[in-house]
Amino acid sequence: MGQKIINVEQSEYWNEKSGPKWLKNEDALNERLSILTNELFSRAKIKATDKVLDIGCGGGETTFKVSKLLVDGGQVLGADISHTLLDHAKSKFSNIDVMKFMHCDAQNYSFDKNYFDKVISRFGVMFFENPYEAFKNILDSMRTNGSLNFVCWTNLMENEFIIEGMDIITKYTQKVLPEVTKDPGPFAFSDRKYVNDVLQSAGFKNINIDEVYTSISTKDTAEQDAEILMGIGPRARILSEENLSREKMAMIKNEIIQRCEKRQMGKEISYKACLNYVSATK
Repeated sequence: MGQKIINVEQSEYWNEKSGPKWLKNEDALNERLSILTNELFSRAKIKATDKVLDIGCGGGETTFKVSKLLVDGGQVLGADISHTLLDHAKSKFSNIDVMKFMHCDAQNYSFDKNYFDKVISRFGVMFFENPYEAFKNILDSMRTNGSLNFVCWTNLMENEFIIEGMDIITKYTQKVLPEVTKDPGPFAFSDRKYVNDVLQSAGFKNINIDEVYTSISTKDTAEQDAEILMGIGPRARILSEENLSREKMAMIKNEIIQRCEKRQMGKEISYKACLNYVSATK
């Protein structure tokens, strides 16, 4: 995701964007994250001539979205540490002159100094080994008055898409959600004071952190949605580790499908979400 991970076990335990798992569910997850992505882009205010860095670009969806806004010398670089995701991005988005992808660690990669007008990230900056060092490196790559915009998760229990069905899994496995810490992981930046301290220490100015309550929605069937819930994040890790019988897995899936059906209104299934939208300038 464009950064170095030292606590691989925790990151894999939580992270829905871990190579093959992400690719398997890419379209479904991009659909669910579309509201959040659009809000990020609304805040970033990318101009047609901007030089943009997309940290943790994954399969390239956000990088491609940037490219469609660019003309007249604008460029976007998608950075990620996953060869699998970058190869996939390159296969999908080839021959677009304004867009490039790079396998690198944004924490310590030697980007051109004073180059980027905008740096963005959708859930890609919470996995740095040393966030203070990482954001100092990112700041050095930005032009004077350049802007940083990223979105990250807030309190775990206020994000239903991450926790729905976990109580069912606990009932069958006696395993619970792992503790949230500031170690590399999706919820490492849930504390706004900590985020502010990291950015301020790196040298950023005009830091703003908006806690936004929103939703994650899908038009998938309840069965499809249950498969997504069981296939990503801590739920998937626990189910994989427990090596449950087909019968127990079927029982868990059926109970989670029932939960998804209860959330259905019309053709949509929705989950409450709470996010930090972070912005700062050089």
